[in-house]
Amino acid sequence: MKQAANRLVQGAGYIAGAAVVLILVLVCIEVIARQFGASTQVADEFAGYLNAIVIFLGVGYALKEGAFIRVEIVYDKLKGATRNLAQWIIVVTSLIFAVVLTYFLAMHTLYAFEQDIRAVSVVETPEWLPMLVVTIGCLILVVQLVMFLVTRFKNLP
Repeated sequence: MKQAANRLVQGAGYIAGAAVVLILVLVCIEVIARQFGASTQVADEFAGYLNAIVIFLGVGYALKEGAFIRVEIVYDKLKGATRNLAQWIIVVTSLIFAVVLTYFLAMHTLYAFEQDIRAVSVVETPEWLPMLVVTIGCLILVVQLVMFLVTRFKNLP
């Protein structure tokens, strides 16, 4: 199970990295097109969707690699059992928040799919598509938080 979770998180991290490159390419294409008096008309919209991919598919990877946001000014001052307790509280609280968030995102994504809600843009992108990426990203975060807890639980003295 741990290996499957690691592959899932690693794959999501690679997709997030590819999305950063795609944003760069999209912006460069738009800049060049504007030099010739043209526009893609969709660069802003697609860059926003790609940004959501970077953020939400990258969050589980960031946690796995230890790059997740922490309030280190307080955390680094804690020692021993107090630090371990704080870490457990933070991870469990984060897990509860991520599970609740994932549930409501899934419900909202399903609603957007059922109602066929579309972006007010040239492409009229079905809104459930970018919302699904956000939901999947939060689900991956839940998986990574569970794996974090399982790993720590196994290593208790």
